Amino acid sequence: MSTEHNDDQELGQASGRPIRQTINSILVADCGTVTTKAVLLERVDSSYRFVARGEALTTVEAPWRDITLGVQHAVEQIEETVGRALMDQGYLVIPEEGDNVGVDAFVALVSAAQPLRVILAGLVDGLSLASAERAASGTYTVTAGTISMDPTEGFMYEEDQIQLIANQRPEVVCIVGGTDGGATVPVLELVEAAAIGCSLIEEESRPRILYAGNKALRKRVVNQVAGRADIRPTENVRPATDFENLEPAKSELEMLYTQRKLDQLAGGDLLSRWGTIPPIPTAKAFSQLIQYLWHLDESAKGILGIDVGAAHTTTAAVFNGQVYTNTSGRTGTAFGGLPLLERRGIQALSRWVPFPLDENKAREMLVNREVRPWALPEEPEDLWLDQAVAREAIREALRVARPGWNTDGSQTYPHLCPQLDPILLSGKVLAGAPRPGQAALIALDAIEPIGVTTLLLDVHNLAPALGGIARLKPLATVEALDNGAIVNLATVIAPVGNARKGDVILRVRVSYEELGEFDLEVTYGTLEVLPLAPGQEAVIDLRPRRRFDVGMGGPGKGGRTTVQGGLVGLIIDARGRPLRLPRDPSRRQTQIQRWLWDVGG
Repeated sequence: MSTEHNDDQELGQASGRPIRQTINSILVADCGTVTTKAVLLERVDSSYRFVARGEALTTVEAPWRDITLGVQHAVEQIEETVGRALMDQGYLVIPEEGDNVGVDAFVALVSAAQPLRVILAGLVDGLSLASAERAASGTYTVTAGTISMDPTEGFMYEEDQIQLIANQRPEVVCIVGGTDGGATVPVLELVEAAAIGCSLIEEESRPRILYAGNKALRKRVVNQVAGRADIRPTENVRPATDFENLEPAKSELEMLYTQRKLDQLAGGDLLSRWGTIPPIPTAKAFSQLIQYLWHLDESAKGILGIDVGAAHTTTAAVFNGQVYTNTSGRTGTAFGGLPLLERRGIQALSRWVPFPLDENKAREMLVNREVRPWALPEEPEDLWLDQAVAREAIREALRVARPGWNTDGSQTYPHLCPQLDPILLSGKVLAGAPRPGQAALIALDAIEPIGVTTLLLDVHNLAPALGGIARLKPLATVEALDNGAIVNLATVIAPVGNARKGDVILRVRVSYEELGEFDLEVTYGTLEVLPLAPGQEAVIDLRPRRRFDVGMGGPGKGGRTTVQGGLVGLIIDARGRPLRLPRDPSRRQTQIQRWLWDVGG
């Protein structure tokens, strides 16, 4: 990624006309499903800094039906904070004028549009259909149904396939299946059923068929569908059984999302005219920041970002420079709880809360959350349930995303999370946790990182905004990061191995810069938190038992490394991987409460 243009000149796009100007101030509006956040960055003492933010309800739905009103309300808060006029009679002043009025650049991020409704159709659940699910999650979609020809799982007869499409009325039917030069007859049967199903829907509402299967059939598929539905063929998502090619299908879905959703937003045309660059889907901006962070360091490990929103959860991972973005619909903290309860049952949520939770009570709480998605939890039970939903949202998002990550053979434990450093956590449920230890514990429970990892926290919910700015002014993103836009939450050490609870598995020596040394014996099943404040460094010497791996070359191998302090400090997570919770509800609730106490939650 580029860094700085010569003479500090930036080429942007406003009102359809190219402009060239010096950029001293940048305003970003992140228009989410529930809230719109506005962020102002300015050049202060020759360096870009985060100056102020405002937040208001998103106004894309009734009674407002104008997304710019929410932007105005959020910007008004910034104006009050900095004592400066950014808008004039409801219109953004751009570029900045004399007397400190307006801004030089504006970037709009959007996730407020309704997701694309997609039906996935394929031959084998664990191969082509799994690839189609990852391709669909590359942008804002929701799966309205799945058609499978897999005889071992969920096989559907032709009439059922047709009925599903006609009843669900999706916007896209994504058909996959057959390696290149592989299966033909079952793929063509899927296409025929989809074409019939689409033809039963009135022409103006008819779904588009996206064909991403056996490329040898592409012409036959186009001819077969002609006249009954709009069809768009693209590259096979699974050209070989051991190879995925998701980007062409992802790009088609993202383009369709932009055309049918972003471009049709009420007030979106004005938002586009204000913009120095065209509006960006929030998930894409977030993934650009994660990719940018990797390029700043080019770590041998992977890097992961997780953004938990009200309606969606986005994961962005980078391995060897390749970014993998997945956005899971119906998994946010406000609008994901009830669907999760329906799909997984009460056990999926009750296992993470330190109190007895029955299904009726949980349903009542989740309904209230959907009705008032902007409200903060009022009771401890509401908070713990919110955080339980966040854990499951992250776990479900990773379930879809992780099989598609190409770690280049470096993943030592295929059934566990690959080594990641750092992990960036974003979203109100994490940044707004009453205590930072709660955010750290959500991440540890949901991601289950291994080895030595740094957890970063997006305390001001700036990560997507910084990703959007990176497209316009990379230096501004770098300097905002250097000036504390994102903070260290904790350094985590998570040994991999099995032992009896209470057995010593790791010896740790922590050498502080000014406070001397500290020795600790870590026992299996425990969660230890050691003091290490933000801005401080310490050298840790790790000596694991021979069956345990701390990410320093294999089981039993230790070493020394320098770690950074954070809001929580230094966490040693010796609870085991994969994490196992007690089956007995009473013991489990006691254990969850103890872990919360351990991290200061």
